[in-house]
Amino acid sequence: MANKLSSNEISSAGPSGIPRMAPYIGAGLLFLTAVYSTLVFTFRYSPSVARFLPAAAPEFCNNSTNDVCFRANLFSFQMTSLLAISFCALTGFRCWHVTRRVHTLLPATPAGRLFGYLPEAEQLAAANFTFQLWDFIISLMIPEHCTALMLTHHVAAATVSYCSIRYQYLHYYGVFFLGLSEISSIFLVFVDLAKYFPPLPGTVYDHFVGIVCGPLFVVTFTVYRLLLWWPVSVRLFRDAYAVITSGQAQKLRPACTWVLYVFLGMNLPLGLMQLYWFSLILEEVWKVVGVSW
Repeated sequence: MANKLSSNEISSAGPSGIPRMAPYIGAGLLFLTAVYSTLVFTFRYSPSVARFLPAAAPEFCNNSTNDVCFRANLFSFQMTSLLAISFCALTGFRCWHVTRRVHTLLPATPAGRLFGYLPEAEQLAAANFTFQLWDFIISLMIPEHCTALMLTHHVAAATVSYCSIRYQYLHYYGVFFLGLSEISSIFLVFVDLAKYFPPLPGTVYDHFVGIVCGPLFVVTFTVYRLLLWWPVSVRLFRDAYAVITSGQAQKLRPACTWVLYVFLGMNLPLGLMQLYWFSLILEEVWKVVGVSW
């Protein structure tokens, strides 16, 4: 088992990660844009996208062409998002549950969890910042995604990710909040895709969404964004209080203690968003259960 960082190594892990991560962030933005643009261009005039037919609902078919709905942008957005989400989710899952490097390489202390350096966490922050920035820009061009709630979420997540890279904070918590919590979003991609492009009853696509993705989304959202989210958040607040009151925050990150308050300030509204989204999930589950009953 790898040795944990010493307190001296924690204090020396402070240089900004921006120079290291900037090339990857730039490449990531270009890659996501290229994938999205290629898919939109490929299916731009097709009434079906990879044999998926857009929903007939007016809110998804608002183009001016009579009786034909071109929504290649919705399909392209979901597929491109899936790539970024999967990278973050699987990296977080591997680091938290499989290799457990976040638990074995970082000291199990407030200072270790807040200031310890972990390469995977820095990569996760860069990937998440890249995706949130790209998502924000693309969402401005897609009415279904251009909502105040979603845009606010992108800004908050991007801010947290940037601060983690720039000031080398919260690598332990970054693995959870920026990686592991995205597990449910993998299944949500297909649930949303089925909303925009309804599956034909009885098809493999229909069973995959209804039997696999739907239930797994509810389960993973409940586990990672509700049951574990709040205990991990409470630990974050306790760790922050400990390093601030003991003077460790000022010692290990001189003149950057304010960043901790940014993280704490962002954590609460993001947590409340999880509760709001969970209430919507319960409404949908109730509809399904009500119909089945």
